This record gives sequence, C-alpha cells and structure tokens, in this order.
Amino acid sequence: IYFPAGPPVGHCLGCFGCWIKTPGTCIINDRVRDFTRAMAECSHLIIVSRCVYGGLSPDIKAIMDRNIGIMLPFFRIKSKEMHHYPRYKEMPGLTYHFYGTDISDAEKATASRLYNANCLNLSTGASSSFFHLSLEQLTAALSPVQ
Repeated sequence: IYFPAGPPVGHCLGCFGCWIKTPGTCIINDRVRDFTRAMAECSHLIIVSRCVYGGLSPDIKAIMDRNIGIMLPFFRIKSKEMHHYPRYKEMPGLTYHFYGTDISDAEKATASRLYNANCLNLSTGASSSFFHLSLEQLTAALSPVQ
C-alpha cells in the first residue's frame, strides 16, 4: 500500500482515545485511519522520509505518532526498558529509508537510534534502515531490477 505524507494530517492530541474510546484507531476521523488499518494488516512497513535533524519529517512523524493505538495501553519490561504490549499477534517488520543531500554523520547516528527505538517500541520483526543522497537515488534503490 502506498500512503503519501501529503496532504498533511493533524498531530496526535495525546487524548488516549485510541486506547479508550476507539481501541486501535485514532479518534480523529481522517486518512490516517486508512494507514492504521494497512499497518495492522501488512507484514512489512517501509517508511520513506526526508531526514530532518536525524529524525522523520514532521508529516511522517505525525502519521506515525497517530498510530500509537496499534499498541496496547499496558506496559512490560523489554530490554530493561518499559514498553507497551503489541495489540496484534503479528507486528509488521519495519524499514526506514531516509534521504537528503546533507545528512551529517551525527544525524545518521540519531536517525539510527530513533529507528532502533521505534523497532523496539513497535515489537517489529527483522528490520533495517538506509540513507540515500536524494529521493531519486532512493527511488532507484526501491525499483525492481529491470
């Protein structure tokens, strides 16, 4: 499934409605609900984002933040840290593809830590992250061999 970052979506309200009022689904009724359903049903999720200060672009981050409902509101200790239990038995694998012409080594290190933390938080399976100089280079890397 292809889910573009634009048009922008609203940011998470922090209301916990996705845990209490509409379990597993954000209470904001917009296109993020389609993403949430697809995320819950897919076996692997590929995130493509411009690298912004070692993180996801604001629009991609808003989409990801709005999907905390795929986790349960209960906690467990995992790798000596507190994390939510996954809502679903099978969680998708996760791949991040960052792009940008001026990504510093420090930003790459920050993005890699963010990626690893997201994998741990989302209880994902085998996953990986990549850095590309441009969106064109990233597109070529993702294109099937002709």
